[in-house]
Amino acid sequence: MDIQIKYDNGFIVIHLENFMQCRSIAKFKKLLKIIRNSSTPECEAAIWKYIRQEMEEFEVKQAENKRYIVGYSEKTAFCQKQLDRNIAIRGRFKKSDKAWDYWNQCVKEARQELKGIKALLRSRELDYDKNIRMQEFYKQVLENIT
Repeated sequence: MDIQIKYDNGFIVIHLENFMQCRSIAKFKKLLKIIRNSSTPECEAAIWKYIRQEMEEFEVKQAENKRYIVGYSEKTAFCQKQLDRNIAIRGRFKKSDKAWDYWNQCVKEARQELKGIKALLRSRELDYDKNIRMQEFYKQVLENIT
């Protein structure tokens, strides 16, 4: 969402999604002061509406992130068991056997899959934490608007 703050001799366009990502109350207070001194004070209401909308979507985002975190955690545990199993089976053979080569390839694939799933899990955990920080920031912003 974009807001356009007009002055006597020009205007400023603020991309709220990008501006709010910095999570700086000082910068927000400065923006609020600029809006209140401009010829378009209705931008303050647009910001309030944007923040309310984002806060309403918070629970949905968090529930989705929790669901993915649980799923990826379970899949990580399963892949770790598969990796351990493949390593144990590979250990039964000598390196010169063809069976060892096959199970070594299985170990490599299992490690690669585990690595990918752990990356997805970390990504969702970071999103979960980021949403919590954003909600706290939005609460502070709403206190400053009212």
